[in-house]
Amino acid sequence: MELTKIKENLLNLGGQLRTGYAHKAMVSAGSFAAGMVCSRGLMFGKYAPFGVAVAASVPREGLWAAALGAFLGYLLPSPVYVPVRYVAALVAVTAIRWSLSELKNINTHPLFAPLAAFLPLLLTGMTMVFLNGSVTYTAALYLAESFLGAGSAYFLTRAGNLLLGFSAEGRARRGVFDSGDVACLTVSLGIVVLAFSQVNVFGVSVGRILMVLLVVYCARAGGIAGGAVAGVSAGAIQGLSTAGLSYLSGAYGLGGLMAGVFAPMGKVATAVAFIISHGVASLQVGAGDAQIFTGAIEVAVATVLYMFLPKSRRIGELFGLRADSLSGGALRGNIVMRLKYAAQALTSVSASVEEISKKLSNICAPNLQGVYNRSTETICAGCGMSTVCWRKYKDETLQNFAQLSRPLKEKERLETCDFTKEFSGRCCRVGEMRDELNKNYARYLMKESAELRSAQVREVVEGHFHTTAGILEEMAGEFSMYQHFDEEAASRVATILRENGVTPLEVCCRVDKFGRMSIEAEISRERQKRLNRSAFTREISAACGRVFSPPCVSNTEDACRIQMCQRPLLEVGRGFAQYCAGGGAFCGDSTNVFYDGCGRLIAVLSDGMGTGGRAAVDGAMTSAMAESLLKAGIGFDSMLQTVNSALIAKSGDESLATMDVTSIDLFTGQTEFRKAGAACTVVRRGRRSEVIEASSVPVGIMPGVEFACCQRDLSAGDLIVMVSDGVVATGYEWLVDQVMAWEEDENPNLLAQRVADEAKKRRSDGHEDDVTVLVLTLQ
Repeated sequence: MELTKIKENLLNLGGQLRTGYAHKAMVSAGSFAAGMVCSRGLMFGKYAPFGVAVAASVPREGLWAAALGAFLGYLLPSPVYVPVRYVAALVAVTAIRWSLSELKNINTHPLFAPLAAFLPLLLTGMTMVFLNGSVTYTAALYLAESFLGAGSAYFLTRAGNLLLGFSAEGRARRGVFDSGDVACLTVSLGIVVLAFSQVNVFGVSVGRILMVLLVVYCARAGGIAGGAVAGVSAGAIQGLSTAGLSYLSGAYGLGGLMAGVFAPMGKVATAVAFIISHGVASLQVGAGDAQIFTGAIEVAVATVLYMFLPKSRRIGELFGLRADSLSGGALRGNIVMRLKYAAQALTSVSASVEEISKKLSNICAPNLQGVYNRSTETICAGCGMSTVCWRKYKDETLQNFAQLSRPLKEKERLETCDFTKEFSGRCCRVGEMRDELNKNYARYLMKESAELRSAQVREVVEGHFHTTAGILEEMAGEFSMYQHFDEEAASRVATILRENGVTPLEVCCRVDKFGRMSIEAEISRERQKRLNRSAFTREISAACGRVFSPPCVSNTEDACRIQMCQRPLLEVGRGFAQYCAGGGAFCGDSTNVFYDGCGRLIAVLSDGMGTGGRAAVDGAMTSAMAESLLKAGIGFDSMLQTVNSALIAKSGDESLATMDVTSIDLFTGQTEFRKAGAACTVVRRGRRSEVIEASSVPVGIMPGVEFACCQRDLSAGDLIVMVSDGVVATGYEWLVDQVMAWEEDENPNLLAQRVADEAKKRRSDGHEDDVTVLVLTLQ
């Protein structure tokens, strides 16, 4: 029970600390402590730019606390050369930040804090040079101090953002720290520890003990990366803290690296590796016996303290992702991206349906009795004769309205003569009543039509639940094909995109069970440069060590999706010919041929019902939706159900179209033919031909339409001819003869043109139809 109360109290305390006032208090307290401690740190034995750097880098709410802390730290006795100079620089930094505090574009820039620290340090330093009359070595030291203060301000700013839960750029942080973040935290912690370097106990520095402890612990938690980053950072800081060359610069760096190498062997091995490396580096530098002895004591004390510290898994994760978590993180990001694009594709297809349903639901027309009630409320309410009509002659008035039902149903509107003579002679606003009744009856008819249409829409929407389930199943099956994700290749692809002026939002490189790599990248469409596809493909191929095909690009309102796969073994030549019925301007047939970014070429041929503009709309809508959905990663069956639902809900009139889909796997030659009410397809393999026919229903007629499917294995030199109904209206035997007579060295466009011309000549029944021929040759 007591343990539970303690946990509750801790949770309550944590919640209180996350409130606005508590947060500001914590930031102020931390800024004050950082200002006071860092102002005590020295470089070259007598310069102290770190307090000024803290004042330039802390968050806005901690500015005055940091300035006060640094001010007190500079006034305390220390070896600092002219402390008043740093007080002046501190005042200048505070004034700069306070005066520019409202300009967010300036004070949030990464270079603002370094410049705010650099300029006051440089100006006060040059003032000291002119006062003392020295313009050579001392001036160089002041310049170096100014640069060091600017760099410290940059590191401290990034470290402060990271500790407050932001990224290095000040945005909300996601995921683990990268190596730059770890370096900033290590350098910042080293600056803080540097203040304790002057605290000596019998000649042993407390600051250097803490520095050694930091290096060894980072090596144990972060391995080679942690030890190398911490060792180099600690060595650089300690090397600058004293005048002259210090052996610590090399000793800490080498010790941290070797400790990280032996970290997998355990805590003792890490400590021993650092001790030996530190000792060897000390002897190589040639330090005196006293320095070596003091350094050995410092290392020994730090090692004893280190042995009592537990290893933290979370600190270890700061130095990078573990190898076994690469696949899961990449898989999660890719699944999210794919599902998002699928949802956007579905939303764009069903937007018109949702808009219609919304408008229909807002229609509020009365029933037939309500027609009369609403009309009398509007017309009779302001009439002086209403008392006479509805009190003295109430029965005659009701009888008049009752007999209006028949002419309303027959003619759907009323004339003045449809009212009884008694009512017309008594009512002085009979014309207004007639118009009001006609208006409300029209709304009544709209309501009946709306209810019928709503029922149809609901029937379509119910099918979308099944379609969505099918989409998820298809995507799950597709993702099961992926063996692993290549994070290094994804990083190189992201770099190439940035070099081409494109900002990547998400990049994924995956390898399937057949060893084929495919790339998916999502980029923002705002202020992006146009990619040279051929040059971009060459750069990607060189970066990934594989030959890729040109990218497949699909767009949404605010983003763009790029898909690429390895260049397959097969290529496809195309031929196309088309005639409009009667020489019209619109053709009811529509074709789309595209790569899906996964090594497949997909050809879609749709034939809208009839000819002319309406058929052209249905055919173009069907093929365009099919291409959009297939590019978004939606499977063929789910795509068919979605397109079918959209055509059913498109309008109240009958709207249908055939769909003929051919999908060729360019790696294996496996070809799938899917037909929904479409004409036959002729396939030539070698010197043998085959007519592929299937009995199926066009889309847009009824729910639950399904593809009729078959599959064939094709190879280089084979031929596929897809046609619309207008080609085979008189039979397909002649079409087979044309296909068999075609020579492989001929242009496929010639075959498509000959077939279209022959189909036009053979139409002798007096009924013209649109003619479309699409020829695909495997090479």
